[in-house]
Amino acid sequence: MRAHYRRPPPPPPHLPCLYLSAHPPAPLSPPPIPLASLPRHHHRHPYDSAAGHACTCAEDDHPLRPLPPPDTLLPLHSPSFSLPTPLHAMAPLAPRCCAQALLCAVLVLGAVLVRAESFTVTRDVTMSDTSFNGHTMVLDLSSSSADVVTVQLINSQVSGNGLTIRNSRGRSSSSARLSMSMATTTVTQSAITLSGVMPANSDIRIVATTGSLAPAQSLFDFSALALDTNATVMVENTAVTWPKDSINTGSIVLISAGGNAVGIKSTAALFVLDATAINGASVVNINTQSSFPITEGAALTVDYARCELCSSALVNINVPLVVDASSLFRVSNCKVVGASNGLLTSAGSITVSDKSAYLIYDSAVESGALFSFPTGLEDASEVFPFTVSGGSTVSFLNLKGISTGVAAGQSVPSSLEQSNAIGSGCVINDKELRVVSEYRSHGLNVETVVDSQGASSGTCVNAKCIPGNTKPGAAVSGTEPCTCQCSLPKYNSPFCTSVVDPMQNYNPEVECTVPDCATCDRLDPSNRCTECNTGYSLTRDHQCKATTTTTAPTCTVPHCSVCAAGSASVCSSCRPPYSLSNGVCVANTNVAAGAHTAALAAAVCVVAALYAF
Repeated sequence: MRAHYRRPPPPPPHLPCLYLSAHPPAPLSPPPIPLASLPRHHHRHPYDSAAGHACTCAEDDHPLRPLPPPDTLLPLHSPSFSLPTPLHAMAPLAPRCCAQALLCAVLVLGAVLVRAESFTVTRDVTMSDTSFNGHTMVLDLSSSSADVVTVQLINSQVSGNGLTIRNSRGRSSSSARLSMSMATTTVTQSAITLSGVMPANSDIRIVATTGSLAPAQSLFDFSALALDTNATVMVENTAVTWPKDSINTGSIVLISAGGNAVGIKSTAALFVLDATAINGASVVNINTQSSFPITEGAALTVDYARCELCSSALVNINVPLVVDASSLFRVSNCKVVGASNGLLTSAGSITVSDKSAYLIYDSAVESGALFSFPTGLEDASEVFPFTVSGGSTVSFLNLKGISTGVAAGQSVPSSLEQSNAIGSGCVINDKELRVVSEYRSHGLNVETVVDSQGASSGTCVNAKCIPGNTKPGAAVSGTEPCTCQCSLPKYNSPFCTSVVDPMQNYNPEVECTVPDCATCDRLDPSNRCTECNTGYSLTRDHQCKATTTTTAPTCTVPHCSVCAAGSASVCSSCRPPYSLSNGVCVANTNVAAGAHTAALAAAVCVVAALYAF
């Protein structure tokens, strides 16, 4: 008697199973279910849960929120929710049972394998003795009701894939101001990246950074950074070394073509202060493949920098530069030693307009030319224009080098319209230039030569001031040097900038009075240290404490960055995004690395169960 195959009955509708037909005619497609229509206990948030335990969508206020890893999230209500093809192929031979358990098991396994490296800052955060390797800090101030959000990173170590700091995308604006500082950071063959449009009114200070980099690496990668609306980035007290005789070396600050409209505008600023590059390419390298604008009261300055054995100029600009609307470009108090590549290279047109300032002063090149203004690539006789107009100022003051580096027949600037080009105290090949004709014979097209006080014919010439923000020069008073007299109280001394200038309170000779401190904070040299002497480490209140002289045992606590002194099994500081609990690092409900992925598995399981109904 021929046996007949009997189709088993479908599973009861109350069981949370997916029924697999042997040959489904089309992908399984559950109807969309709006999350808002689910009961509260079914409304899960896939990212705010501990591994294996879903939580409700109640809003948390933790300053660090893990972000979903890219390309790992299945749409909860896809119009075509299909099971993988291999499961369909196996269906005729496989028992028809719940696929939910298998699906959940696969996703939970994925949660273990995926490590979250991103965290979001929403309110005040202080992190000390933290190691970063492939981490991204996202700045999201949209939910903050505070006037100021303070972020402090102290004694950080950056290696491997580095640290990226970026503004949150798609977030509403906030009235909160960001005050962020990184003090005493050690970077090993890695980079610190600032990306995106920084929050308005940001004040970001990166102080006392030391780096040992591979040949092609740059310490600070600002390639996709845009500064706008009172956002200020200060890179201060930096020392970086590259391998000797390296080829294609990096720079301390790199600004190249990125994903954002790169530039500085609307009273924003990038200040590079007290930076030393050894065996690198340059201190600042700008190569954005389009013009670089400094506009609307903005500033880009490089002060007290040093390039030792650098393969390019200390400041290397390979694109057109635009400085307009009472803005500032400045290179001052810099020195180039052990190489002949100069103080400044500018390979492209230069436009200084509308009461702006382009200032080069108090700097020296030990064994080479001061400048390089390359000609056009297609025609070597074509000189890129350097135009100055609209009541602007260009100054070359107290410079020293073997030559200016300006080619014969070339004038820098090439055009002056209702503006001023000023020279003073320049020494070329051991000869001081004293009159206009001597400057012009070396390619510097100045119209006014001022004395050591900064005056001409007894009147201050405002050689270092922002023209649009400064009163006309006054008569010289005795032997005192000329100073800038700002036209309105809102402008900042000493040069009447629209943004606060670090030169206002910087003195490289100031005595540091904090005990055991190598470098004090220029803003508060009596109370705040930014870099301690050898054998001491920086505390959260910017004092110096002695470090242990004994060899510490190897720390064995999972996810721990620093174990307690003398202990290998008791943690004192966890890696982000884990938190410290009784000497161990635990997965914080809001911050645990990988926890959001496990929660995602739970969320998908819930959808599978709902579909079965």
